[in-house]
Parts: sequence; C-alpha cells; structure tokens
Amino acid sequence: MLKISGKASVNLSLVISGGFFCVLAMVGVFLPKISNSLLRFSGEITARVEVTANDEVLALVAAYFILALALLANILLFTLLLQVKGENIFSSKSVSLIRGISWCSIGVGAIFALLTYYFTLSSVIAFAALFLGLCVRVVKNVIEKATEIKSENDFTV
Repeated sequence: MLKISGKASVNLSLVISGGFFCVLAMVGVFLPKISNSLLRFSGEITARVEVTANDEVLALVAAYFILALALLANILLFTLLLQVKGENIFSSKSVSLIRGISWCSIGVGAIFALLTYYFTLSSVIAFAALFLGLCVRVVKNVIEKATEIKSENDFTV
C-alpha cells in the first residue's frame, strides 16, 4: 500500500479541502437548478403527484442550510489541518474545531432527516451524516482527553 509522509499527507489534505471549497462554491451557484431538478425527479418516483411552489422554496432553503453547514465544516477542517501542520494538535483550539465539525455533521443529518418527506433516500443520508457526527464527537472526546493529559504532563515537568 502506498505510504506518504505525514507532512505530504497534511499538504495533500489541505489541497483536497481547498478543492472541496471550490466545488461547494460551484454548487452554491447552481443550487436552485439542482434543487428543482431533484424535486421534479423525486415527484416522479414517489407517490406524490405534484410539487408545489412552497415545496420548491422549502427544499431550496434546506439545501442552502446544508451548503452553509458544509462550507463551515470545510473551513473548520481546513483550519484544523493548519493546526496539524503547525504541530499544534493537542490544544483547546483543535478540540473546538473538531467539536464544530461534529455539530455541522449532526446539523446536516437533522436537515436531511426533515427532507425524508420529499426524498425517501435522504433518510439514508441523514443516518450517515448523524453517524459521522457521532464518530467525530468520539474523536473530539479522545483529543480532548489527550489534551488534558498533555497539559498535566507539561505542568509536572
């Protein structure tokens, strides 16, 4: 299996995060068209016959909230990667960044759970996002505990 150095891995992650930011910005530009297309497609494959103007507005608002949370999570992730690059991993700032990422994921999961009325498949996405949020919370708890131990060790030396 291909193994790259820690420094190269962090730099690669920063580049991917930057690319993801560009993708999210492009999605933001075309979101009304994407949302409308998904609503029309959903209406064709479900029992609902008609998509109202209120449905379109509600779905678009939800989509923009999801996009905002994804952008925020990506910014927090990028900042966390900069912390890792600066070798400032076990700090309260890193814990706060991870906490923010987990709440963004949980927020996305909650919005997708509400969207199950329109998109049956969004329940699967909601479950995945909520589970990811839980996993990130566990990592946050581990890093938080390691930060406490590091702080105690720094005081005893």
